[in-house]
Amino acid sequence: MFALEGYRGTSLRKVASLCNLSLAGVMHYFDSKEDLLVQILRRRDARNEITGTLEQQEDQFADILGQGPSEPGLIALYVTMAAAASNPEHPAAAYFQERNARLLKISEDSYYAGKPAPSAEELEYFRTMTRLILAAADGLQLQWLVDRSIDVVGTMQELMSQMHDAMDKKLGRLAATSE
Repeated sequence: MFALEGYRGTSLRKVASLCNLSLAGVMHYFDSKEDLLVQILRRRDARNEITGTLEQQEDQFADILGQGPSEPGLIALYVTMAAAASNPEHPAAAYFQERNARLLKISEDSYYAGKPAPSAEELEYFRTMTRLILAAADGLQLQWLVDRSIDVVGTMQELMSQMHDAMDKKLGRLAATSE
């Protein structure tokens, strides 16, 4: 329901009815509507878990970004919860901190698999570039909500190609100076 209609278009009563539960029955499983919304995002992340080599992960990332047109409500929910996460007391705050840390770790582990351990400077540069890619993905999805003609996948693929070239050059220089 949230994927198709968004969180504003979906009431908890509607969710309860679809689940053959009462509103109290739904709320038995969640602390609040916000908690339910965060759990929806967690489930979406579990469904879209990124694994494999760096190249496979990038293909999966593009596939996930390409799901937007079939799940506009989830994109809107993600953007709304990201804004709500600025309040450290909101249930989305912990979710986004955990998610960002997990995505950084996945990227780092796959990039450095089979390579020597990076220097602190290399690792910080890699993390900065990964954060830029994640921020661009979030920003493109926000732009897509406003303008459905935006090619999120194509734009991200071009950005990642450019970022790889820049990263390979810089990380190569950093690795050479640390040897």
